[in-house]
Amino acid sequence: MSYQTGPSPLSHSAHPLDYWLSTELSAITPTSARSRLREIAHARGSYMGAWAAGIGIGAVLVLLGALLAIQLGTFAPVPSLSLPGAAIALLCCVFYVRVRDRLPRTSRTIVNRGPGSLRGALSFAGFILIVFIGLFALTAKPTAWEDPTLVQTLVSVLAFLVCLLVAAIIVPATIMGRSRESLRSKAANDPRFRALLEKDLATWRDPFGDAGYGPL
Repeated sequence: MSYQTGPSPLSHSAHPLDYWLSTELSAITPTSARSRLREIAHARGSYMGAWAAGIGIGAVLVLLGALLAIQLGTFAPVPSLSLPGAAIALLCCVFYVRVRDRLPRTSRTIVNRGPGSLRGALSFAGFILIVFIGLFALTAKPTAWEDPTLVQTLVSVLAFLVCLLVAAIIVPATIMGRSRESLRSKAANDPRFRALLEKDLATWRDPFGDAGYGPL
C-alpha cells in the first residue's frame, strides 16, 4: 500500500483519520516532518508529562512526610509535607485527566528544557546521581564510611533523590517520548476522543503553509 508524503493544502480532508494515524505512513515519513497530528501529540504529551511530574512530586512529599514522622516520632512533618503533597498530587491528577481527554491548544508555545525520552532521562538521572555520590566521596573523611548513622543518612538522601528524579524527570520524559503512540492508542480506544479528532480533521487548515493533517 502506497502513501503520499507531500499532501497539498486541502488534501488532508480527502483521507480518513485512520489513514493519517496509520503506523505505515508514519514509518515512511521523516520524523522531522511537520503535521497537525504531530503537533497535537507533542502538545498533549508535554502537558501530560508536566502534570504527571506534579503528581509524582506530590507523592514524594507524602512519602517524605510519613517517613520523617516515623523516624522523628512526631506528626509535625505530616501537616507540613504530606498534606500539601497530597493536595498537589490530587490537583495535578485532575489536570492530567483533563489534558489527556481533550485536544490541546497547539497555538501556545510549549518549552521543554528537560529530556524528551526515557533514554535521555535515564542518562540525565544517572549523571546527577554520579555527581552527587562523587562529591560526597571526595569531600567526606575516610572514617565517614564507618559511621552507621552517616551511612544511613546518605542512603536515605540517595533514596529521596532517586524518587525525586523518577517523579520529576523520568516519568514526564517517558510520557513525552511516547506521545505519538499514546495519541494513536487513545484515538483507537476512546470514541469520544476520536470524535474530537474527526471534527478537527474536518475543520483544520494549515495557517502557515501546506502541511497535511498527518502523519502521526
